[in-house]
Amino acid sequence: MQPSVSSPRSTRPDVAAIESLFSRERLWQTFLDIEATLAEVQAELGMIPPAAAVEIRRRANLATIGAAALAADIARTRAPIHSIARALAQACEGDAGDFVHWGATTQNLTQTGRTVLMREAHDALLALLGDILVRMAGLAEASAGMLAAGRTNHRHALPITFGLKVAAWIEELLRHVDRLHGVEPRAFVSLWGGALGAMHAFGEHGPEINRRLSQRLGLAPLAVPSRAGTDHVAEYVMLLALLGTTFSKIARELYALMADEIDEVSESLGEDVVGSSTMPQKVNSKVAVQVIALAARLRSQVPLALEAMQPTHEGDAANNQMMYWLMEGAGPLAYAVAWEMDQLLACLRLHPDRMLRNLERSGEAITAEHAMMLLAPALGRGPAHDLVHHALAEAGTGPLLDRLLADERVRQAVDEPALRAALDPAGYTGRSAGMAREMAAAARAAAARLHRADRGAAGQPGA
Repeated sequence: MQPSVSSPRSTRPDVAAIESLFSRERLWQTFLDIEATLAEVQAELGMIPPAAAVEIRRRANLATIGAAALAADIARTRAPIHSIARALAQACEGDAGDFVHWGATTQNLTQTGRTVLMREAHDALLALLGDILVRMAGLAEASAGMLAAGRTNHRHALPITFGLKVAAWIEELLRHVDRLHGVEPRAFVSLWGGALGAMHAFGEHGPEINRRLSQRLGLAPLAVPSRAGTDHVAEYVMLLALLGTTFSKIARELYALMADEIDEVSESLGEDVVGSSTMPQKVNSKVAVQVIALAARLRSQVPLALEAMQPTHEGDAANNQMMYWLMEGAGPLAYAVAWEMDQLLACLRLHPDRMLRNLERSGEAITAEHAMMLLAPALGRGPAHDLVHHALAEAGTGPLLDRLLADERVRQAVDEPALRAALDPAGYTGRSAGMAREMAAAARAAAARLHRADRGAAGQPGA
């Protein structure tokens, strides 16, 4: 039994911590922080008194306002941002409260605040992907030379090494990392244009408020901060669903390889883990199935994202609600899928002896392509293919080597030692081992960049 190579985990928040980003209190505090930042920007631009901005910042915390009192007021008004702005204004001394929420509207706060928290979940996800890449790198290196049967359409195709599978997983995950980086300037934007997006109440200061506020929140400004534009949220949700689907694909393959008839991998979770309440012998997957199920839930968010893209006119509360659910749910759900994928890689155990036994079930047939290509220079590729195909189809037993050598055309084209070597699976794995090691190096390099970026993000807004 060959264990996978695990890496020390970098310090990462657990799934519950990411889910708590969108707790009621955290959302309210984020809205208060944005109100204070808005006041500071407006004070710099001469729109409100500087002393008012200082006082608003001083009072913009949930401890001062009181979560219970705020909750009670929201229950009466059914307008959370109105209640938050009123509570903050009432908490301020002097006339500072008169300048709270100056020119802003509800969706400015609700969407921008959630985007700040989405960005925090996004940064944590990327760091976790760095951990997963390190684990995959170790697995690719450990299995680079581990002979296995490559399968297409559920049947043996050609010999490979298990490391080739992992190399393909790594490259696919690297594409997801590129996509997630690429979407950042489009997905993480502030919606700061007043009631309809045209900055009516901000006047000539509108574009500069938009620019400065966005910069301080770690977001990008929209040139036209339209409340009807939600495609960027939909795009981000779809990218998260793509990522989750890759993890599900990997987990499904490993789940299949755990079958008793194949038994090439297993989850090592300790002797106390129970597979079945009635069948003591059962050792069922506990982690791969979680990846598969969670990823399905994540994919199910895509239709809702497309619905949320279709508000009427300049704004639509029904679509806003859809979008808020997505903004609060998709990021934590993607993080949960990635978390379980990391756990699956950590507990995965490879069984190279069983891989070899399964490969040997095909005998020399699994290297038929190699024999064909050896004969092709002398016979032509098509005739060589037909010759090997018919040799395999002949009734009776006996090694493929003997069947081929019985044909005079084969004896004239190649000598027996060369043909015997061509039919050895260990000598026909293509670039499996090289690709595994190359992608392991690429994974480690990408993980290092992700972890460096994570350390840099620790001091950014929302971190």
